[in-house]
Amino acid sequence: MNKGLKLRYKILIAIFFLVLVTFLSYTIISGYHYTINEVVGMSPVEESSLKASSSNENVIKVVDVHQSERSDEMCFMNVELESVGVGSCTIRYSHVELGGTEIFEYQTDFLVLPFGVIYDLGYDTFSGMRLAQPLLLIMLVTLSVVLSLSFVEKIRNGDFSYSMVALGGVILFLTLALISMLVDPWFWSGLEMLTTAKMLLSLVLESGFRFIYISSVPIILLAIALGVSNVWLIKKEGFRLPNALGIIIGVMMLAGLLALELLNPYFSIEDPVWFYVFMISHLILTYLLSYFECMLLSTMICAIASTRYRPAHQMDYLIILGCAIRGDGTPTPLLRGRVQRAYDFACEQFADTGKSVKFVPSGGQGHDEVISEAESMKRTLMELGVPEEQIILEDKSVNTQQNMAFSQKVIERDAGQTEDVNIGFSTTNYHVFRGYTLARKIGMKVKGLSAKTKLYFFPNAFIREFVGLLWEEKLRHIVFISLLSVSITGLYLIILF
Repeated sequence: MNKGLKLRYKILIAIFFLVLVTFLSYTIISGYHYTINEVVGMSPVEESSLKASSSNENVIKVVDVHQSERSDEMCFMNVELESVGVGSCTIRYSHVELGGTEIFEYQTDFLVLPFGVIYDLGYDTFSGMRLAQPLLLIMLVTLSVVLSLSFVEKIRNGDFSYSMVALGGVILFLTLALISMLVDPWFWSGLEMLTTAKMLLSLVLESGFRFIYISSVPIILLAIALGVSNVWLIKKEGFRLPNALGIIIGVMMLAGLLALELLNPYFSIEDPVWFYVFMISHLILTYLLSYFECMLLSTMICAIASTRYRPAHQMDYLIILGCAIRGDGTPTPLLRGRVQRAYDFACEQFADTGKSVKFVPSGGQGHDEVISEAESMKRTLMELGVPEEQIILEDKSVNTQQNMAFSQKVIERDAGQTEDVNIGFSTTNYHVFRGYTLARKIGMKVKGLSAKTKLYFFPNAFIREFVGLLWEEKLRHIVFISLLSVSITGLYLIILF
């Protein structure tokens, strides 16, 4: 962990600790005093008609009873309480007209905690909760800023990995949820009254709805764009299932949004059992859709960033990841682009630093190929003028993971070790990020070079890579989704009961 990252996390921990100390201090200082607020109507009443009493004045005493008018012209009965000793008691308060007609009479149970903190058992709150909502906002903003700085640093250093996708997803969710929260008048109106623990939990649960609300239009546009790009691809290269992945993903995203809309009227269900089933299903689907959207958008950002990253001119070896070759053994335009990108970088590096690289063409021979992909790339490199002694073949691999693992062994044999060796790899732009993640799995530090491909081919190829990444990390996703579903259900039940 570098110094900048350590410093940021130390600052984050310090701010969290300061927020916690501030909250506890405010709770202890203000906790001996508590105000009950009860609506009395749209117009002022005689204050003598407002009554309140304590069942045990050795625990809590009633200091004052008066009325107040809020900015929306609503009038409230305010019962001011002070703690006297630790224990429990009941506060009764009522509004009785001068003629003796009772408008309302309520009672609320209270508990006085150590340090004289009055806890309202009826509303599940205390005076310190008034500060909880703004402090929670400060913590979320701080967390979002620190994580964003770490994400930008990873991009700057070319530190691309699947954990980076998760980090980007968290940042997206936090940022969009915070934006929607800050522009929500209900959030700010909540600061005018005592916030309860259940209200804060509700605020957490609502973040999923906030994310879907603010991201729905971009997601719809993205789904349409994926469909259009797939139609373009199919017109160019014909219909095959892999060429329709963008359409499939787009339809899934739109279906998810539609399902949320169909489940939304659950509040009209009269049967309590089905009401809770639909309510929890709606919550879980909201968060699952949010999770999928965050992963997709974050992967897009990481993939684009990985293609734009420019490694330093200090490479010792350049791995060229293979793909299918033509029937006569010559490389396809896609594979030739990868070879050309590696060759161009090597020329730039030699002109800049005078340092030569060794090329590692990587790819075995398929059952329908006359030579191995590695041999095809070697011939192309030699046509470009690369001496044969600068080329080391890896001709056994059959997929990208083996490309990386087998090439690492080839480099180890040639260099004697890989710890102090600078290794790069060249592949097509949509494939660069996955190359990083697969290299990270075997503990190999690499830097990627991005070769261009046709514009109509890129979106669907990227979706194919995204699906591949999801599948490779399926266990992690299953565990997270399971924990998320259980947590959401638990939070809802806590709020409900």
